Amino acid sequence: MEAEKVDGRIEAELEELRRRVAELEEARGGRRAEEPRHGEDHYFRKLIENAYDLILVLNQDGSIRYVSPSARRITGYEPEELMHKDPFEFVHPDDVGVLLERFRAGLDEPGKVERVTYRARHRNGTWFVAEAVTTNLLHDPYVEGIVVNIRDVTAFRRVEEELRRSEERYRLLVENLNDVVFTVDTEGTLTYISPAIERISGFRCEELVGQPFMRFVHPEDLPGVAGSFRRTLGGALEPYEFRVIDGEGKVRYVQTSSRPYEENGVVAGLIGLMSEITDRVQAEEARRRSEESFRSMIRRNIQYYRSS
Repeated sequence: MEAEKVDGRIEAELEELRRRVAELEEARGGRRAEEPRHGEDHYFRKLIENAYDLILVLNQDGSIRYVSPSARRITGYEPEELMHKDPFEFVHPDDVGVLLERFRAGLDEPGKVERVTYRARHRNGTWFVAEAVTTNLLHDPYVEGIVVNIRDVTAFRRVEEELRRSEERYRLLVENLNDVVFTVDTEGTLTYISPAIERISGFRCEELVGQPFMRFVHPEDLPGVAGSFRRTLGGALEPYEFRVIDGEGKVRYVQTSSRPYEENGVVAGLIGLMSEITDRVQAEEARRRSEESFRSMIRRNIQYYRSS
């Protein structure tokens, strides 16, 4: 996902910055962080001030020693409003206990990196989902603090939740269809098949996934099915009827309707529906035999009367 690529890029950049945070704030030697410096100090200060994440530096007691300008965009607070505050004041009451426990546990582990997700309070009183990466640099002579990178991931979580719900609705729909939903790759190997197949074939889903679907096709129908498969991969949309062999060795008639699906712009296989039509085919065959028998009887009667 694009969000993951952005996360990786920003975390890599921030990892480089952590080592130099103390040189940009009121720290050692009484030098003020806002005093201009030449060369790389000025370069790193500019990077931090324009970083997408909110960057905090905490003292060992948890109080805030440094706040980056992005605090305004993420929390609604001005950086100076957060200075020397207890950061846990802005954490949702239901999340404070876990965060405090993990914070205290990490104090004695120099260099420990921890990722946590929690609810944080915005200045307007609403709650947003925050993701924080903390690094224990208390024993680093340049920092002597805990560096925290915080970002608002509310939108990401909302999208993930909606995707989860959509996938759940889709799963329930597929699993309760009378028809079988299936996917095969370009080699004809089954990559997914819905539970309805158990009623039709007697096979369990796990017995079929990973198997070539041609294995279950009636030998006499194999050439036709193979040709239809190739044409459908090429973009032709054609329902196709053929016979399959079920788990008990019985012949069943099915009809499939498939279309290609793509991954990264390349056809990756077919997705389709399969319906059992054994009863219909047998009824049509019985009707055909009945009609043929009736026509034979009429022909015999006509011949009888003519001969009489």
